[in-house]
Amino acid sequence: MLSVISVAGIIAFYRITGGREIADDARMLSRMVFQPFVLWGDYGAAGFSDSWGSFPPLLPFLFGLLTRPWFELFPDFAALRIGVLTWNVVMFMILARFTGRTLGLEEKSVRLILWVFVLLPSVILAIVFIPQEEIYVAIFAIALFAAGIRGRWGMITVLLLLTALAGKYFLLVLIVPLAFASGRPKKNILLWGGLSAAVLGIYVLYHYLAFGLRPILGHVVPYNSSLSVWGLLWNIGLQLEPATVKVVSLPILLAAVLFAGAFANRKGLPLPHSFAVTLYITLALLSITFPAYILWNIPFVLICAAMTRDMRTRAIMIAGAFVWGAGEFGANFCRGVELALSTERGQGKTELALAAQRVFGEDFPWHSFHVACLVIVLVSGAVTASLIWRDGIRLSRQDHSQSRLNRATDST
Repeated sequence: MLSVISVAGIIAFYRITGGREIADDARMLSRMVFQPFVLWGDYGAAGFSDSWGSFPPLLPFLFGLLTRPWFELFPDFAALRIGVLTWNVVMFMILARFTGRTLGLEEKSVRLILWVFVLLPSVILAIVFIPQEEIYVAIFAIALFAAGIRGRWGMITVLLLLTALAGKYFLLVLIVPLAFASGRPKKNILLWGGLSAAVLGIYVLYHYLAFGLRPILGHVVPYNSSLSVWGLLWNIGLQLEPATVKVVSLPILLAAVLFAGAFANRKGLPLPHSFAVTLYITLALLSITFPAYILWNIPFVLICAAMTRDMRTRAIMIAGAFVWGAGEFGANFCRGVELALSTERGQGKTELALAAQRVFGEDFPWHSFHVACLVIVLVSGAVTASLIWRDGIRLSRQDHSQSRLNRATDST
């Protein structure tokens, strides 16, 4: 079903844009697929800015394993999208196997969340509208979760380094819930965080000394495009200096994640719930949060929805995932149309913006709707995370009570 919906969407979108790419990211990502080791050398000479050079250095190679073959069969427009679809199919299979066998959830619950995954706007639009690598990134989060729930703490060191070099640096925040789950939070936060920082520091230093480049540190994006609290503040008029936001946001994010991790541990929150809450906090407080970043968290939101024993809570979690993802792409779409109508953009973007203008009218308030979508993203995410938190505490208490009952029965 996912393949059918996605291919139909790709064909329809191809007809709307005439096969012209509307996403600058898609062009650059396609170039990386064909230059799998470009980030290990002078990526500046290859035409990549420090922002693109800030991608994890193994990402082009690993992401390209299931993406590049499609370029031999289809035009670039379709090939990249089919490649992203392929990674989504991999995630679908992982989610099906993991929830059914590893977590032992009811078959009915597993079927439900798999259908939800297939129909989520954040999944479909990240394939069709702006093809991105985020579902590939989410696989690293699932791998960390799988190691953590099995108690394979030694394996986590390897997976964290692989995540830093091939997934997404931001996912290193998952060190916090994993460290608390290990029972040795201070030691493992220092160990895992220190090793990850050392490896990335060596990578940055090598590029600086060899080529004068600053990957990671040189990442520059317009904050008005961010889907976090900082993007909302910018768009309602509180336009802080980008350098200030970059410096201030990181300690705020780390403090919030550490506080939530400690509190979650005290309340006995199950690991999938801790992951989901940690990732929401991260997406809300990152200085840059782009559309489809929600896909890092979608597997955990769906796992939490499948685990809950309250059908009303499950329904609201699922609805929250739908609204959250739709809000992300809605905000991006409104901003993109506004830019395309006010400045000279690529032909594909201009044609899409003109089509939107014909549908909604020339006086449609694109900026106001962009801000409204930002609010929807943050509020729907907060509601979903709050429900996950509350339900996780409830599950923890029920399991604790059941354990006490079992011990009493055994002693009798």
